[in-house]
Amino acid sequence: MRDVFYTLLVVWIIWRVLNAFSSGKTKQQSPTPNNSTSGNYKKEGETRVEYVPPKSKPINDDAGEYVDYEEVK
Repeated sequence: MRDVFYTLLVVWIIWRVLNAFSSGKTKQQSPTPNNSTSGNYKKEGETRVEYVPPKSKPINDDAGEYVDYEEVK
């Protein structure tokens, strides 16, 4: 009886995993709605940048200098 339970449990787990992968693929492959109605229409070859990194702070001259060192034991 225990073997039957373990077999059914393994089959159920495999079935759940396969369904999770197959449902994920169908969501990714589904076509997106027409972008011309939502205002996000892009022409072919056009590039759109959605993230601009913040400008880094300038380094002061008195900040110090890199000094290479050797570890002495």
